[in-house]
Amino acid sequence: MIHPSEPVLSAAAAAVLLTFAAASAAAMTPGVYSAAVPARNGELAVEVQVSADRIESVKVVRQQETPGIGSLAVEALPAAIVAQQTSSVDVVSGATMTSNAIIKAVSEALKQAGADASFFKKKTDAKSSDKALPLETQADVIIVGGGGAGMVAAATAVERGAKVIVLEKMAMLGGNTARSEGNMSAMDPNPEKLLDMTQAVRDIVTKYTSMKPCSKAVADLQETVKKQLAAHDAAGKKYIFDSPELFALQTIEGGDCHSDPKLVLTMTQNATAAMNWLESQSDMTWFHVPRHWIDVGIGGLYPRGQWPRQADGKTPISTYDAYIAPLAKKVKAAGSTIYTSMKVTEIERDPSGRVTGVKAVDVKGAPHIFSGKNVILAAGGYGANLQMVKKYNNISVIATSNQPGTTGEVLEAAVKAGAALEGMQWIQIHPHGNPKNGELESAIAGRPQDTPYVNKLGLRFVDETGRRDEISHGILEQPGQVVYSIFDQETINQKKVRDDLMQIALSHGYAYKADTLEDLAKAAGIDEKGFAQTMKAYNAAAAAQDTKGLSVPKILIGMPVTKAPFYAVPLTTTIHHTMGGLRINEKTQVLDDKGNRRHPRRQSPRTQCAHRPIGLWTHRGSGSHSPSKLRLDTPIFLLSSKYFSMLRGQLYFRRWEKCCCDQC
Repeated sequence: MIHPSEPVLSAAAAAVLLTFAAASAAAMTPGVYSAAVPARNGELAVEVQVSADRIESVKVVRQQETPGIGSLAVEALPAAIVAQQTSSVDVVSGATMTSNAIIKAVSEALKQAGADASFFKKKTDAKSSDKALPLETQADVIIVGGGGAGMVAAATAVERGAKVIVLEKMAMLGGNTARSEGNMSAMDPNPEKLLDMTQAVRDIVTKYTSMKPCSKAVADLQETVKKQLAAHDAAGKKYIFDSPELFALQTIEGGDCHSDPKLVLTMTQNATAAMNWLESQSDMTWFHVPRHWIDVGIGGLYPRGQWPRQADGKTPISTYDAYIAPLAKKVKAAGSTIYTSMKVTEIERDPSGRVTGVKAVDVKGAPHIFSGKNVILAAGGYGANLQMVKKYNNISVIATSNQPGTTGEVLEAAVKAGAALEGMQWIQIHPHGNPKNGELESAIAGRPQDTPYVNKLGLRFVDETGRRDEISHGILEQPGQVVYSIFDQETINQKKVRDDLMQIALSHGYAYKADTLEDLAKAAGIDEKGFAQTMKAYNAAAAAQDTKGLSVPKILIGMPVTKAPFYAVPLTTTIHHTMGGLRINEKTQVLDDKGNRRHPRRQSPRTQCAHRPIGLWTHRGSGSHSPSKLRLDTPIFLLSSKYFSMLRGQLYFRRWEKCCCDQC
């Protein structure tokens, strides 16, 4: 079962059960009327059928809104408008732009029909015959958050025979996961055999095996990787080398050695199995591009990125349809319950301190208590709460890629329950933000290895295949803090960029297209002379697969930008996710604030275990490394809502950037 706790719209979940008195006199000319208006992702069109005195039906006949976000408004608002007999209905929280577009289009259609003012006013005298449905309030597992992590946890729990209740604050499932591209880093031996072990790739391995180790564990990893590479070469293998140890080494370095090597290695050893499990849950499959063009996701540091595609293996698929929808279907099919529009406000504990459940309020503010043997917190960080961002890090970036529900109340609730916070100052900024609204444009930007990033002067300024934080800080130093991802039709063909998204971007001014590089510079407002010099040098280096002669070297370079038409996507920095969270020990138990506090960088599992556990189980913050076992005999977990993957029975999360402490 899936229930909005209370209406997805403050009046819309029960909208079909609402009735209103008809207008006292004929107000409209009967017929079907059409209207089209701009929406979030392009034009949205409606057809409205009316009789003399009422709205008979509303249909959205054309739209390109985001699955799991805007699509929820498309599904809910037409029924609400008919039920309430007005175009003035509540918007779907989190899908405001789509909601407003539907309302505007219906209003225009009603005006064509000659509707009087009553059809454009909020109904305040409505009486509902609907009685509140009794809520399921007890389960084996209570899961707070219906994003990627929460739905993976829910699916895993029902696989094990547990009864689950998922509580999602927003009107729709998906969280930040529904806004992501779903790229995952995992080793896949089959497509990787299509990749050449080029000198550039070998240099990457050498970089990580020769860097100064920050711990004995890292030194051991380096020695293991050296032996693995030597065996690879001795066997005469010409395809790319990879291993869990290399993956772990890169991840630890990407976190500035603040992560626990044992936990990172656990993640890398199981990443492929996790990816395969996700594939088994839906009709999605992983996209493997040919030869040496397997993707390096932004900040991925190595060519092991895999992308979700439809069952044909080629056609792009939304992250919501690939991950969220099939997992939700699985949970419902098992007889478990999902509540949307249900905001958790407090963590319940018994006199002994054991966590027993959570308190929550529905969209009308009515209180509810959900009790369970286990509680999993998967509510993400606070990247959409700019006040909270300022509190922990006075960062100059104010745009955010986060969905509006990522506001940190669950972290605050855990603190009130006695948990201690740690590393809250660590906030990742992403270099692929849309300069107009902060939302990510990775889906239409060129892949890091295949694109130069140029500033308004037409000059490269950073290694595009480097770390996200390095790229982001580089952007902040450029004129206007705006740069351009430059790529060509071959990148479109190889990456399988969604044509609908690119067309939307071009029509909205989020991207530029031209038949020549010269015309592209003119269209985007890039200095033509500097751009021409940059592209000449870049294309020569790409053709030779040698970047040493570039003014700004590049670790891994892909295709030259030579096949028309050409594209430029403007980018800026945006708040992507927050990486701090609850203090934990090595068993992922949440710790209280009793005992000695130490700087996160100096903490050790031995010291942390001296703190008193409060009965919470956690995976700290968004984007951490460490695994969290879903054990039905433990009281509480906190799972990341971003960059998740999964192995059956265990949850794993990954990232490549700076982390907050030894336990990440």
